[in-house]
Amino acid sequence: MGKTGKKGLPQAVVALAALIGTLFVTGQPAWAGEYDREPEVTCTSEQHPQFADQMADFIRIAVNVGTVVRLEGLREPGVAFYDHVTGTECYSTTEQFFETGSLVKASILGALLHRPQDLSAAERPLVEKMILESDNDTSLRLWRESLGCGKDDSGTVRPCDLFRAFLEAADMENTYPDDEGAFGDTHTTARDQVRLFRLFSAPNQVINETRRGYALDLLRRAEPRYGVPSFAPPGTTHALKVGFSKLGGSNHEWRTNVAGYVSGGNQGYDYVTAFLSDRNEEVEIPGPYDWPFNGIKRLNKVAEQVNCGIRELNGDNTCWDFENEDCFISSPDMECRTDHPLRSHRSQHWVRVDIGAKLGSTVHWKLVDAANGIVVDEGDAVGGPNCVCDKTVYGLYGSYILKLNTSVANGGDRGAIFNHTGGPQDPDPDQPPVVSAGPDRTGAEGQAIELTGLANDDKGTPAVHWSVEPGPDVDAGASCSFSAPTATRTTVTCDDDGTFTLKLSAYDGVNAAVGDEARLELTNVAPATETPRAARAASAVTPQPWQVFRAGATVSLSVPFTDPGGNDTHTCLTDWDDGTTSTHAADGLTCQDSHVYTRPGMFTIKTEVTDDDTGSGGHEVMVIVYDPDAGFGTQGGWLTSPAGSVTADPPATGKGHFQANVKYLPHDQGPEPGNGKVSFRVTPAGFDLDSTSLEWLVVTPDDRIAVKGTGSVDGRPGYGFVQYSYDADPDRVRLVVWPLTAGAYPTDTLTYDNVRGAGFDLDVARPQEIAHGSVVAHN
Repeated sequence: MGKTGKKGLPQAVVALAALIGTLFVTGQPAWAGEYDREPEVTCTSEQHPQFADQMADFIRIAVNVGTVVRLEGLREPGVAFYDHVTGTECYSTTEQFFETGSLVKASILGALLHRPQDLSAAERPLVEKMILESDNDTSLRLWRESLGCGKDDSGTVRPCDLFRAFLEAADMENTYPDDEGAFGDTHTTARDQVRLFRLFSAPNQVINETRRGYALDLLRRAEPRYGVPSFAPPGTTHALKVGFSKLGGSNHEWRTNVAGYVSGGNQGYDYVTAFLSDRNEEVEIPGPYDWPFNGIKRLNKVAEQVNCGIRELNGDNTCWDFENEDCFISSPDMECRTDHPLRSHRSQHWVRVDIGAKLGSTVHWKLVDAANGIVVDEGDAVGGPNCVCDKTVYGLYGSYILKLNTSVANGGDRGAIFNHTGGPQDPDPDQPPVVSAGPDRTGAEGQAIELTGLANDDKGTPAVHWSVEPGPDVDAGASCSFSAPTATRTTVTCDDDGTFTLKLSAYDGVNAAVGDEARLELTNVAPATETPRAARAASAVTPQPWQVFRAGATVSLSVPFTDPGGNDTHTCLTDWDDGTTSTHAADGLTCQDSHVYTRPGMFTIKTEVTDDDTGSGGHEVMVIVYDPDAGFGTQGGWLTSPAGSVTADPPATGKGHFQANVKYLPHDQGPEPGNGKVSFRVTPAGFDLDSTSLEWLVVTPDDRIAVKGTGSVDGRPGYGFVQYSYDADPDRVRLVVWPLTAGAYPTDTLTYDNVRGAGFDLDVARPQEIAHGSVVAHN
């Protein structure tokens, strides 16, 4: 046994105690935890703002737990958090930078995996030793040789372009290499380290899936391990990298850092954390009391608040069940405080204070909220037989520190706080569930709208159920359905527009169901006549384009449409293009009607379907109506064929010689004319059409003529044509020719057209003025 000094302690301890006293005298006490303030913390979540607000308190407590006092003032840890499940991001001030130490090796790994090329056979064992053993020599080789960082052989600091390119791609805007090139002196923030581990923990465009899986495997096996696993949820796995280095000259210049990924467990945890610290005093006093400012212990305490916080918000309160914390005033001090925040979580909502006040002393106690420094309750306990020395403070949900101040400087006064004693006077510890329906949503009728609810309970995951209530602006008969009505994350689809109230109810089997509501606003979707194949199969579109009817026959119209608003009603308006219209209610999801054309012509039928919310969609189709008794047409002459008419030779122009004499013979029923021929020749372009068969002839009462048939071009068969002619002043002619491989009627693929861009309906065909000859309609 070594020599002893005062009170039998080893002399080394006595000397160290003197050093500690010096630290206090010089204004450099090193205790952790400063609870008289509210740290700067940002916590956001688009989908779960309530979860973010609650998580912000845990981050503030973590910052307070990890704050130390130094000569230059308070030194906070850097704390950051991201939850993939709720999309919640939290971080303490981004203006505080830390030197990474070995934590930078995770960034080196990311930069190597971000390169276009795979790790070489020589690099792979170096990478694995760098991560698994945190080896410095292999890290330096990769830093210099693979990433082009650090100093070259002449001592010049390299530009480190590959590393900087990775930091930019990873959005790590507050991480930068040291000016002198030392990899361990890279500066960073906790938020940037969370951004790094988000790349390792979820699919992204910076590191591909194969490389990301490789990185996670290494980080799950990396040693040493602290911080991230501290009080992590049971059953979870942890992928992490630590940094622990003495980069300064004194005993409190140690940097201790960690960042990592927590996943799995019975609640499906999926989150990233980072805890960074410096100014750590790494001296440990042997004996019953360890020097409490060791960096690893400091980060473990910080991580406890974050890990236990997310556990509590997911219904697991076991981190802090049935706790107590003591505060003892030793002479000559006149005050004390508990150092570990005691949690009054949802299953308790209260804290009991017990004061042991000596006879003759008055102890003033304060219960301080550890997240923001607010005194939530306080009082005096006067020592003696009539001392009121205990109090239960109800309605608390948070973490608390007990502070004592006594009027007598001889020590011995004490205090304790409890969050559970098990007495009959305690309130029922089984509390109702906590439930959130998530943010308000917008979308369209018939659309599957994603819902991201949240529910937890102090006894585990409660049973949940979604319901919906249409608002007064929703039409009667509207309904909604959920893809998974008993899951917190689901989708809802409604068959009408308007405002709906969504409600998520949670039931724990003991208390009455608890519910939370969100607003759903849906816009109308207009009906669409471009129906999918399934709708066309169920109700075919009639008539078909360019379908031919005899004058006096009935034309049946059937236009199916779709509308995701299943509760909508629809009205159909049809313009028959002969001066008449008709309006009627839709038959289900089909506009059905009929019409009789009394004269020949080419008619474009336009149908508009409108829902009860004024949304509309349209459909049009052109039909041919012939009449064998309406007359015939004769024509001959030439026109100037303009450039662009001949598809195979766009610059070609010339005389377009036309001739046609098409008629229905007596007793012809049609639609094919019994006699006639059509020819059209462009010289000197070399375009020559001769008809080989005729399909129909239309001669209108206003002296307009159209004839459709098939023919050969330059002696090659397989072409369709339509010739339009106006017996007018002046007379006009247009020829449209297309390959039959492109379809039975003209569309966009044309061989010849002397009036490009005009419509194919006879009324809008815009035939070209002829230069010589005539067009005669015999009707």
